[in-house]
Amino acid sequence: MRKQLSAMLCICFTFLFNQAFAQKDWRWDTHGVGFSAPSNMRVTTNNANEFAAESSDLFLSIYAEQDGEVTEETLKEALIAAATEMEYDNISAADALDIHDFKGYFVEGTKDGVGAFILTLLDSRSATNLVIAIVYTTDEARKKAIDIGDSFYAFDK
Repeated sequence: MRKQLSAMLCICFTFLFNQAFAQKDWRWDTHGVGFSAPSNMRVTTNNANEFAAESSDLFLSIYAEQDGEVTEETLKEALIAAATEMEYDNISAADALDIHDFKGYFVEGTKDGVGAFILTLLDSRSATNLVIAIVYTTDEARKKAIDIGDSFYAFDK
C-alpha cells in the first residue's frame, strides 16, 4: 500500500512539475509572428501595436512596425537607440541574430538589478519590424528568456 501511495505521489509531482514549466506556442496573428513561451504566462496586452505577457519572473513585450523605415542595415542603430532609451546600468552582451525568418540584433543588460534582453528583428519575407523586450528576475527566468528569444518565427496570416 505504501509503495502505491509513493508511486501515486511521484506521478502527481511529475505532472505538476511538467505543467509548471511547459512551453506553449504563442501567436500574434496581427503581424504573423509566433514564438514559444512558458504556458503560465498571461497576456496583458494584445493589440495592433503591442503584444505583452507576464508571469511571476518574466515580462515579455513585443512592438511591431509594418512597412517601417528600419532596414537590415539600420537594425543595429535601432537597437542601440532602444537600449539607450531604457538606460541600462550594465550591458553584458550584444550580437547579431539569425532566427528562422528573422535577422536582427540583441543586447542583454541590467537596470536596477533586473535583467533584460532587447531584440530588434526584421522579417526577411515581409515588412514586419519587431522590437522585443524580455525582462527576467531570476537565473531560471533568464534561461526561459533566452528560449523565448530563440523561438521567434513568421507565418502567413
